[in-house]
Amino acid sequence: MESNPYSAPTADLSVANDDLISGNFQRFSAWWVFLLTFVTLGIYPVYWVYTRAQTVNRIQEDQIAPAWINLMAIGLVLSFVADFVFPEQGIVYLILYVTYLVTYVASLFKVKNRLNSLMSKSTGSNYELSPVMTFLFNSIYLQYKINEFIDNSQPQGEV
Repeated sequence: MESNPYSAPTADLSVANDDLISGNFQRFSAWWVFLLTFVTLGIYPVYWVYTRAQTVNRIQEDQIAPAWINLMAIGLVLSFVADFVFPEQGIVYLILYVTYLVTYVASLFKVKNRLNSLMSKSTGSNYELSPVMTFLFNSIYLQYKINEFIDNSQPQGEV
């Protein structure tokens, strides 16, 4: 008990919430992800995976190796550069592009698996993100599922 009866109460009245998704991920329209993918000529999905991987690494103990995520971004840059600098050396571009694709898809699935874990932990049940939909629709699907999770976790009056 405080000695000053006129001081403001210090009790923590916030509701305890184990929702790691809503507190750490921004709601961003999947349509914008779709549009930005085309406007940026395919660069935005790499940015999306890169930033979401950093967010996941910040809030979860099972982290995605930063070197792996950086390799994906560097692979994209090098494949673009190789296509313009060495247009006659198609094999150099092909090797760099395949390296980029493998690291991108693997990073995408690493983010998907970490999101699965976070969503399951937040709901207390087995939450499942489709690997087929992740492969086909990439970051658009994952952003849609993040938005859906955020919308479903908020009380009905706040949406």
